[in-house]
Amino acid sequence: MSGFVKRRRALNIKGTRLSVHTGQPITSLGNPSLDHVFGGGFPIGSIIGIGEDKHGSYARVLSKYFLAEGIVNKHPLLLGTMEEDPTQLIEKLPTPIEGNAASSESSTDQEPETMRIAFRYNQLAPVDSEQKSSTALGHYFDLTKTISSTTLLGHDITHWNGDEVLVNDGGFVGSFKNPQYASLLYSIHRKASEQQFNSASDETSKNVLRICLNSIGSPSWYDRNFSDDFLRFIVLLKAIVRNTLSVCLITVPFHLFNHLDDIQLCRKVRNLFDFSFELEAFAGQQEEQTNPVFKEYHGLLNITKIAPFNSLAPFHPKTRDLAFKLKRSKFVIEKLHLPPDIADDDSAAKHSAPTLGCASSGMKSKLDF
Repeated sequence: MSGFVKRRRALNIKGTRLSVHTGQPITSLGNPSLDHVFGGGFPIGSIIGIGEDKHGSYARVLSKYFLAEGIVNKHPLLLGTMEEDPTQLIEKLPTPIEGNAASSESSTDQEPETMRIAFRYNQLAPVDSEQKSSTALGHYFDLTKTISSTTLLGHDITHWNGDEVLVNDGGFVGSFKNPQYASLLYSIHRKASEQQFNSASDETSKNVLRICLNSIGSPSWYDRNFSDDFLRFIVLLKAIVRNTLSVCLITVPFHLFNHLDDIQLCRKVRNLFDFSFELEAFAGQQEEQTNPVFKEYHGLLNITKIAPFNSLAPFHPKTRDLAFKLKRSKFVIEKLHLPPDIADDDSAAKHSAPTLGCASSGMKSKLDF
């Protein structure tokens, strides 16, 4: 038997490239520092789950990045949420930063401070705390500016807010007690099928469908069969995303699941995701806010799952001690570093210990007589 294997032709889609770790096509979530944590990007056909912070504000920023990256790369978008008007969220997407401006901004952020005490360490290279990569796939965005309405009008965007009435159920209605799951799943299946049909008819029209689902599992979805319907929804969603040129970002308020009867629901949901992480914000936590270790950050990023997606072994990040902070114009993920303990040294110096010398120095020595 011949040992030669026909090499597959790589997908030539804007906003994607082959992973240096697995060789499969990946795309950016919209934040290069987050992409770097997970190996440079996320594979096409994967589901990324985000455990929301208690107020949901930071998870919402990452959703904006995900959608804005699709606008820049001209990927069709599908946004589904029952917590707010999807059109208002689309109108608040950040605008991309030009290449020169992004590089200059990152260089100014990384400019080291001059050390006054350990001045000899000034000659050493500074620690690159921000998660970066020389082969960054995504773009940088300015959160203080929004994409123009003319750009949004010419883009393929599908909204779902739960008001759609199913004329053709697509076979999903009988699978759920809550009809909202069937409605959302049918919208995703219909949009993904359109993309597959266009790709099959014309090779040059291949594109990635970006699916963004915000706060799935919030109280708006609760009923008696919430746990069963929610797990069944993710299983069917995973089958659709896996068999099409799609990538899905879903945010889930895991902190609200503690009040449900199914105490294992969080673990079951995370197991169904391909990649998942949680945002633990410090807002409202007195101990973390007063701790000097966390004074520069707004919260911690806890990686909960990295699946071996179409590979034998998963990607292992260099560190899992990660923190995030929301600056005026961008959301940054950094390695968690301990600050120098200079304050304790200064306070200890104020309480001078008795000297061992015989000379008079204004303080009484143990050997004075």
